[in-house]
Formats: sequence, C-alpha cells, structure tokens
Amino acid sequence: MKQFLLSIVLVIVVTICFAQGDQRTNWYNPLNAGVPVIEGRLWQSGLDQPYDRLPAHAIPVVRKEVMNLARNSAGTYIRFTTSSNNITVRYQVAGGLQLPHMPATGVSGVDLYALDQKGNWHWIRGKYSFGDTIRYNFSPVDSSIQLKEFRLYLPLYNTVRWMELGVPERNSLQWITATNEAPIVLYGTSILQGACASRAGLAWTNILGRKLKEPLVNLGFSGNGRMEKELIDLIAEKPAKLVVLDCMPNLSNLATYPKEELLKRYRYAVEKLRAGNPKLPILLVEHCCGLPGTNLDSEQRAAYQQASETIASIYQQLQKEGHQQLYLLTAPTINFDQESTVDGTHPNDIGMMKYAEAYEQLIGRIFSSLN
Repeated sequence: MKQFLLSIVLVIVVTICFAQGDQRTNWYNPLNAGVPVIEGRLWQSGLDQPYDRLPAHAIPVVRKEVMNLARNSAGTYIRFTTSSNNITVRYQVAGGLQLPHMPATGVSGVDLYALDQKGNWHWIRGKYSFGDTIRYNFSPVDSSIQLKEFRLYLPLYNTVRWMELGVPERNSLQWITATNEAPIVLYGTSILQGACASRAGLAWTNILGRKLKEPLVNLGFSGNGRMEKELIDLIAEKPAKLVVLDCMPNLSNLATYPKEELLKRYRYAVEKLRAGNPKLPILLVEHCCGLPGTNLDSEQRAAYQQASETIASIYQQLQKEGHQQLYLLTAPTINFDQESTVDGTHPNDIGMMKYAEAYEQLIGRIFSSLN
C-alpha cells in the first residue's frame, strides 16, 4: 500500500514538474531590443522617459500639461513576429486605470492585431486582468492562418512604466525594427489621442494606420491641442509625408480664441511646416460634432458648428494668400450622428470608425493627386 501511495505521489510530482516546464516563459523587453521598436512617434532618441511621444528638449518649451500628456503612449505600437500561439503581455502604468467615460481597456489596455500573408488584419482577443501589474494573455492564436507579423497597440490614456512580452520557452519572439519612413503626422485633441475608444486598436488613428498601411504619428493632447507655436516647431524638426491639424475641438471658444488669433496660428503652422518642404500637403479639419442630429443640446452644437465655420473660413483665407496643397476635411464628410459619441463630443467606437473612413477617403485622394 505504501509503495502504491508513493507511486501516486511520484506521478503527481512529475506531472506538476512537466506542467511547470510547459508554463515557463521567455520574457522580452522592447527597450532591450538593441534597435528602436516602438513605432508611432517622431523621436526614437533623446527621450526623457522611454515611452514618451515628445523628446526631452520639449520639456522646457511646451506647457507642463502637454508634456504630461506626451508621456501617454497614445498611437504607439510594437511590431514583432513569433511562431507561438500563446503570447502574454505584462506591464505597469503610472496613472488611473480608467475614466468616467472611457473603460480601462481603452485608457490602460493593450490591443493585439495580426497581419496575414494576404495583407488582411485580424484582431486577437486577449484575456486580461487589471491591477498593480496588468496582464493580457492572447491564446490560442489561430495557427491555421499564415501570419506575417503582430502589432501590439499601447495604452491610449496612460503612461507605461515598463512592459514585457512573453512566449513559452520552446518558442521565440523577434522584434521588427521601427520604420524610418516619413510618416503622416497628426496634431490634435483628446479625440485624436483616442477618447473614447473601448480598446486601443479602435482609436481612429490606429484604425487609419491599418487602412492606409502608412506610418502614423499621434500627437493628440487631451484638452491641449491648441495650435501652439511650440508644438508646430517640434513637428517641423522631422520629415513628414502629410501633416494633419485637427485642433478645433479645443479652440471652439471664440471669446478665448478669436478668429484673428486662430488665423495667425494656422498661418504660422503652414509656413513653418513648409519651410523645409514647400510641397508638404497639410490637412485642416472641421469639428466633427457641429452637425444637426448629433444631439439636442443646441448650445453645444452651435459652438461646434461655429468652430467648423471658423476653420473653413481660415482655410479659404490661406488659399487666397496663395498657399497650395492645403486641404479641408469637413464635418458632413465625417458624418457623425446621434449614435457616434459618448458624450456629444468624444467618439465612441462607431464614431471612431466614421472618423477613420472619412480620413482614409480624403487622404487617399490627396496622395493620388500628388503622384
């Protein structure tokens, strides 16, 4: 009997050991890749903190509020390949996990997509747990689909302290070096930063990046996209394929920002950005929520409509002054309705898709006209 019990114990111990062996994980830190792998930002070196969207030399130049938001990882992502169908991500963030109008999966969560050999994108469901250390496990990944690469989107409204990606020790993970191709640079507000997508991959800039197959840089700063000289000067440091100026949601109060002041800011932006590239296309954008039917708050809707009329007037004035290859994305083209927002201002996932589709169509026409 004792020998039988001992045999049972040995079987259990061996089983546990094998199970633990199967669960052993190789962890990969993107900061130790040896090459830049965090994409979706203009600066890969000279950073104060490793996941920042603005360089360290911006700290004494921009307002503190802007720099704090630049530490949020909105629009940034990491590409990699692996043969594993079990991928784990663990990381810590510096801020609160969620907002009253935006869930933790959007504020602090990551989001994994895969590109197959035919050029199709696939979303991968993750099992997540939020706490001091956030964990996502993506398993099982369908091995019947021939995948070319993975794209991990980082949190939209939080600051990453550290992050590691893990695969079972029998597998490996290879980073893909960040592209040095001139990107589409987008400067704007909370809507551009990603409020209020339910998950990171559904921020409209991330949707647009997948649709266009172009590198995008998200310089959205919640409540602080104000067409400031300091930000324009920073954007002008790097080459761009197209610059989008989508700041009117933070400039709709004409008592604070008179039309003359806004015209001055936009004129400076166009001239500064084109100092090194006279043919750089620049896209201005109306306010998405100034349309009839978006909600019954007539006061808010009127303010947003006035913001759209203001930027349309500025666009026309700049054209009269001789500025070419200047474009305008209108609110009717974005086509928001009463189901498009969380709060009358910030897009929900429906609104995010409308935004991305409107941008995709216009940017496609812009690039076609330049060829």
